[in-house]
Order: sequence, then structure tokens, then C-alpha cells
Amino acid sequence: MAFALHLLLLLCGITGSWSFVIYRGQSCPQNWTQLNERCFISLEENLRFADAESFCNGLGGNLASIHSELENEVVRQVILEQAGNFQRSWIGFNDAVQEGVFVWTDGSTVDFTDWANNRPRTNDNLNCAEINFRDEFWNDVGCRARRAFVCATDLGY
Repeated sequence: MAFALHLLLLLCGITGSWSFVIYRGQSCPQNWTQLNERCFISLEENLRFADAESFCNGLGGNLASIHSELENEVVRQVILEQAGNFQRSWIGFNDAVQEGVFVWTDGSTVDFTDWANNRPRTNDNLNCAEINFRDEFWNDVGCRARRAFVCATDLGY
């Protein structure tokens, strides 16, 4: 994982497309991947959205929120490293409270999305978001579906 992620970040650094900061002193727990001040981990257990969020809470985080193209790609690479493929996985985006108004479970600002064409759909039963739909995009799906998931936590800066 480290090699693929370092290669990704090196290539992005060369092109100047993305930037990141390496924080010294604090680091992510074992088996988590660090990007800037955040840590990510992919878990293959297939859980419903709410159960996956609770599991992430138990690890000290939330289902992953994604705030840039770089974070989106890092989350995808974390899934690939864990699962061996780009399996569909929960991220912490949902419109369960108000139809059509998506929010992150960690309460962070919505400043990036990567929906597939014609997504999200306006349907009260499709309130939760998964990543890696049609090979790379986000999709809205029923929250009772069972998916692998990605947790994220902050280093506490």
C-alpha cells in the first residue's frame, strides 16, 4: 500500500495537480493510511450504513468524508489495497435527514463530490453514498444494503 500511495503522491507532486503535507510527531494507527492530518482505513466486513458508521465511531472516527480529488483517489487506493479490487464501499455521505441535501456523518463541510452521471437520484429509499460505482464514481443507494466501508479520523491538529 505504501509504495502505491507514495507513487501516486509523487506523480501528483510532479504534475503539481495536488498538494499534501506530511505531519511529523503524530501518525496514524497501524494499518491506517495517512494523508495530511487525516487517517483512513478500509474494512471488508459488509455492514449496513448505520452499523458501519457505528463501527467507525468505535475506532474514534466516522465513515470517511472526502474533500478533494486527492482524498477521493486515496480512499479508492486504500480500498484497492485492502480488498484487491475497487469494491463498492460506504463513505459517510447521506441525505437521510432531508431528501436531496447530502451531509457528511462527521459534520464537515460539503466541498467536493464525485457523483456518477444521473446521480444522486431523487428517491427517498436511496439515502446513502457508496464509492467505486461504475469503477470509480459515487452512487446513492439504500442505507440497508450491506457494503464494505472506509473509516476516517483526524490526527487531532
